[in-house]
Amino acid sequence: MRSQYDLNSMTKKLYIILFSLLLSTTLTNPLQAIEVEVSGTKKIAVEITSFQGTEAALLQKIVTEDLRRTLMIDPVTSQGSYSVTASFTGGALVGKLSDSTRGSEVFNRNYSGEMRKMAHEFSDDILEALTQVKGFSSSRIAFISGTQGAKELYTMDVDGANIKRLTSDKSISANPAWSTDGSSIAYMSYRSGYPDVYVIKLAQGIRTRVAGFPGINSGPAFAPEGQQLALTLSKDGNPEIYTISISGGAPTRLTRTRGTETSPSWSPDGKQIVYNSDERGSTQLFTISSSGGEPTKLNTPGSYSAEPSWSPDGSKIAYSARTGGGFCIWVYDLSTRLAKQVSAGLGEDPCWTRNSRHLVYSKEGSLYLLDTVTKQSARLDNGLTNCTEPAISR
Repeated sequence: MRSQYDLNSMTKKLYIILFSLLLSTTLTNPLQAIEVEVSGTKKIAVEITSFQGTEAALLQKIVTEDLRRTLMIDPVTSQGSYSVTASFTGGALVGKLSDSTRGSEVFNRNYSGEMRKMAHEFSDDILEALTQVKGFSSSRIAFISGTQGAKELYTMDVDGANIKRLTSDKSISANPAWSTDGSSIAYMSYRSGYPDVYVIKLAQGIRTRVAGFPGINSGPAFAPEGQQLALTLSKDGNPEIYTISISGGAPTRLTRTRGTETSPSWSPDGKQIVYNSDERGSTQLFTISSSGGEPTKLNTPGSYSAEPSWSPDGSKIAYSARTGGGFCIWVYDLSTRLAKQVSAGLGEDPCWTRNSRHLVYSKEGSLYLLDTVTKQSARLDNGLTNCTEPAISR
């Protein structure tokens, strides 16, 4: 018989979920102006001229807000250093970026597919052409919300549109994680009355329970190759880090301590896993080979470092740290072995976008985007309340 897991030894994240107040609101799908929290950094001025064709006004609004959300581009209505034009006819988008100073064309590309997806891809191409930084507007965000009275799993576009509710467990869901190819999401749910790990194949709408061992099963993270998960299991006593096939089966134990190990995140080459542990007293970050071995403690300052996220370029690890009266977002540089705070204010649950510069995180029940270089952040409105634990697709 399975036993309930002792709340005193649960992770901070699950503890908060169990005891947070569940708010409810009407599900909406707004396209609101972006609220930028910190400003003052010089941006590239890009003139957005009148788009042509069907749905032109909506397309222009989507691209304008996408570019503003990058926190690197300032969309203007006149006298920009660059200009953007587009036409949408016959279900196809033709987008053009020009250098206003030189009077030359930067690119002129055709896009096909669903309208919103084309607009986001056009925005991503503009950002990369002007800054050499990959765009993230075409990514999707998985997150947890208590809007409907229980902690359920949702996905949305980065601009807060196209919201989809993936679960109706009427229980507690947590720890969403994308597969590298964006085809699947792993998460933890109490739908059976116990904390189990599931994988949802999005195209097929198929959900499979991958880990349902006695005790806690939580914090799944896909390996880069997509066939394994790292996760926390307490089936052998203390909560430890294991790996397991996405189809289930016998797990492989990696850590062996007297503490609690949670929140695994893979290095992009799949050779290492970073996680947090309180084995030495306070909660700190450690790395371990994905095949097991001796863990290495990271030199992060402070008494509490948790929720690590390894950047796609492999150079750094984002995490949340207790700073003063709350939690802030920090980044640990693996080459210098130094850490610095990158959020201007509070924040938790950091997750890297595909460009290893921007992060998505949560604060006070809302989701935010953060430029780790300028420390600017923008709220991601989605019409939902009590939103936590964002995970963004690559």
